[in-house]
Amino acid sequence: MALFKAVDPLVRFRHSLAMRWIGKLFLWLLAGIGGLVVVITLAVVSFTASMRTDKPSMPDSAVLSLNWNEVLEERYVTLPSFKPVPPATLLDTVTALDRAAASPAVKALVVRIGGTSLGFARTEELAAAVRRFRASGKPAYVYADDLGGFGDGTRLTTLAAAFDEVWMAPSGTVGLTGVALETPYFAEALEEVGVTAEFEQRYEFKGGADPMTRSDMSGPIRLSLTRLVDGLLDHAVASIAADRDMTQQKVRELVDGGPYLGREAVAAGLIDRLDYPDAFEAHVKSLTGADANWIDAPFLLAATQAEPPEDGPGPTKVAVLYGVGPIGVEDQVGGPFGDPGFNSQGLIDTLNDIAKRKDYAAVLFRVDSPGGAYGPSDAVWHAVGQVQAAGIPVVVSMGDVAASGGYFVSVSADQIVAYPSTITGSIGVYGGKFDASELWNQLGVNWEHVTAGQNAGMWSFNRGFDESEQERFATSIDFVYEDFTSKVARDRGFDAAKINAVARGRIWLGSQAAEVGLVDRLGGFSEALAAIRDLLSLDADAQLDLHVLPKPKSPFEAIAEAFESGEFSLAFGTLVADAAERRIMTRVEAVMGDLDGVMGPRGLLSAPPMRFGD
Repeated sequence: MALFKAVDPLVRFRHSLAMRWIGKLFLWLLAGIGGLVVVITLAVVSFTASMRTDKPSMPDSAVLSLNWNEVLEERYVTLPSFKPVPPATLLDTVTALDRAAASPAVKALVVRIGGTSLGFARTEELAAAVRRFRASGKPAYVYADDLGGFGDGTRLTTLAAAFDEVWMAPSGTVGLTGVALETPYFAEALEEVGVTAEFEQRYEFKGGADPMTRSDMSGPIRLSLTRLVDGLLDHAVASIAADRDMTQQKVRELVDGGPYLGREAVAAGLIDRLDYPDAFEAHVKSLTGADANWIDAPFLLAATQAEPPEDGPGPTKVAVLYGVGPIGVEDQVGGPFGDPGFNSQGLIDTLNDIAKRKDYAAVLFRVDSPGGAYGPSDAVWHAVGQVQAAGIPVVVSMGDVAASGGYFVSVSADQIVAYPSTITGSIGVYGGKFDASELWNQLGVNWEHVTAGQNAGMWSFNRGFDESEQERFATSIDFVYEDFTSKVARDRGFDAAKINAVARGRIWLGSQAAEVGLVDRLGGFSEALAAIRDLLSLDADAQLDLHVLPKPKSPFEAIAEAFESGEFSLAFGTLVADAAERRIMTRVEAVMGDLDGVMGPRGLLSAPPMRFGD
């Protein structure tokens, strides 16, 4: 030990250098192994995918088995799961349910739920599809480990009620408790740390800036949000009552008495039986026959895909586009495996290409967005108009939320279809900045300013607006509101009194929006497709050939492109580090983008920050 303590520092340096070289050698060895594993995996995926290019054959007897414990994405996002068949999206799932209803081979539907969060509108979509399946004369069974005992219980109970039989694990809880909404107000907290929020908003029902500028909820906002939660609960109560053969008064009483232990839920008629999954599966097999093959949505979709005609025109081609997530000033594309976000520029490019090429007879535009920045929202609105000017009808299908900027991008469509529980409207504007000058004073930090131009520093967070800057900012807010409302009035045929009655930041449920003329039809994908058939003067049962644009990449294609572009390093250690760094930076940029969309000078159309819970 004494010998090592007396070693010359140069020796220790050489030892350290040698260890670093050994470490690098070991790292590159791992890199080689990691790269080899990736290449082999890609080869396996490619081979497996090639083996599944032939259309599968439907069995004579089948049970459609779906797992809704997994997240049902609006669109397919490439994941590094190396699955040759992508997971089913919400549209895929609804399509599979409708095809299963029409297929003589499918004898029953079996679904597992309980482990995923669904918005009220998406719950309505799935419940309606289950009811259409049952209307074909086939039974539908659902099993849940838990029905939202600690959240989402009202939505999950509503969805489960649409099935013929509802089973739950003996340890499960039914969280039927109603609808709650919470909004934080932190103006006092900002003041405590020396930050002042300087915001403008138009008008009294646009409460996006209130959490930064107030310590409590204003009267108009409370009125608006109370109407919102009451409406959501009304829809849930009516749905459960109809599906479980109860009166709405009885369901209201159950809501006020929840949540329920399993045995209490059985006694109340909310579920049918408590047991374990193996007993549930045995029960279904006894009813459907032991020889029935259990198939999933991707298999069913592939097996029932219509063959193109040998001669003559094929089914009418419809482009399916997605506008999902907050609308940022800069798109967050998320890398080769991430969620591309709203991707306004990608939408604009695709819409412009459709208008130019005229390859599609119609466009189905799915919008699920709380809004965001004014400029990109306006640009997408314009691109939708270009498609219509080319003689191609556009139908918007609204998801859980299509409010503010989400409504802006939808408003010019030939038809707008929303669920009764879709949150929409919020036709208003807000924006502003924070003044942190007092915080800097408390910290002893002095910011000096050098500017050229009277208002050059107006967006600095280190001081407040002066009188001239405040006037210019208020003018820009007024302009955005006038532009937004004038386009809504023109596209929806409203006069000045009507637009004033539906705008001013008011939030509407889809059912309410239909009453005041903000949407045209109530329903989901099936109703949106029916609207397309009407616009194209097609028969009600005419087949539509849906093409999701841009075409989703398989994991193999995404990884191959990533390697080709140099985005990934073959070195295993670098791959892990780069992936972690990208994940962190993507999240940071996304958060900053959302903040820019909500609070920045151009972020003028975002819905108020809020959290829903059951």
